[in-house]
Amino acid sequence: MSASPKISIILPTYSRRRVLPRTIASVVAQDEQDFELIVVDDCSVDDTRSYLASLTDPRIRVVRPPHNVGTAGARNLGLEAARADVVALLDDDDIYLEHRLSAPLAAFARDPEVVATLSSSVKVDLKRTHVAKMPDLTLPPAAFEWALICDLVGVEGTSITVRTRTAREIGGFARGMKWIDDREFLIRASRLGAGRLIAAPLWQKHWSEDSQSNQWAQAGHSLLSYIAARPEFVGQFRKMGSYLATKILVSDLRHGMFGALSRDLRDFRKAGLIDGNVVRMWREHREVRQYRRAMSKPEALAGLTRAPDDWR
Repeated sequence: MSASPKISIILPTYSRRRVLPRTIASVVAQDEQDFELIVVDDCSVDDTRSYLASLTDPRIRVVRPPHNVGTAGARNLGLEAARADVVALLDDDDIYLEHRLSAPLAAFARDPEVVATLSSSVKVDLKRTHVAKMPDLTLPPAAFEWALICDLVGVEGTSITVRTRTAREIGGFARGMKWIDDREFLIRASRLGAGRLIAAPLWQKHWSEDSQSNQWAQAGHSLLSYIAARPEFVGQFRKMGSYLATKILVSDLRHGMFGALSRDLRDFRKAGLIDGNVVRMWREHREVRQYRRAMSKPEALAGLTRAPDDWR
C-alpha cells in the first residue's frame, strides 16, 4: 500500500456481518487498486469485530468509536482518518461495480472545478432489477446546488465521491440526520465547485429489510432535521419544503401509519412546512411536481443555471 493512496473509501457499518463480506469483496475487485478502505465499525453487537479482525489485506483499516455515533458521525471519523485527496462513500449493504473508483478519479483529473461526483446505479429489490440513470453532465456550482435542493438528481451515499479538502472544509456530515444527510452534505459542497454526473452505473443497491431507507415511520423526523439544517425550505424555497412534507404525509397514509401521520401533521405545522390552506398546498405541490418532472430530463438539466426567480 502506498503512503498516500489515490482514493479513500469510507464504509460505516453497524451489526451487518452477514452482508459485509460481499461489500468488501466489491472494493477489493476494483480495477483501481491504489486505495485504502476505512471501515468504521460503529460499536456493532454481532460478530462484525471478529470478522474484520480476520481480514489480512493491508489496505483495509478499521476505526472504532468509543460509543455509537450514527452514520454521519461514522463518516466523519472516516474523513478524519482518510489519507487520500479523494474520498468515496460506501453503505454496508451496497456493492461497487468494477469502475466505481477509476471513473470518478478520471473526472476529478479532467476538471479541477469538480468537487463531487454522482453516478448511475443498478437497483436490486424483491421484485425487479433496474438501472437508475443519470445523464453525462457537469453542473456548475449554482446549477448543482439548485438541482440538489429541488431533488432533480438522485443522491445516495454510495454514489458520492468528493475531494477530501472539500468535505473537510464544509465540516463533514451533519450529525443526527438520516436519509437526507447525503443531500444536505452535497448542498454545502456545491458552494465550493461543480458537480459531475456520470452516466455509467458504478454501483449496485441491494434491498435490505433492516436498511435505514425502509424505516418509513422515521421519515418525518428526518425531514425536520433536514429543515433545521436548511432553513431556506421554510423561507425562500417554501414551496419545495411544503412539497417534501406533503410527500411524507402521503407516504404515512399509504403505509397505514396513522400515528406517524398525526405526529407529522403536528410537527410540520409547528415547523412552518404546512398550514391550513389545503387548496394552496395542493396547487403548489402539483406545480413543484410538474417542474421537477420537466427539469429532471437531461436536456433541461444541461440548461439549468439556478432556482427560478419566482421561487425566490
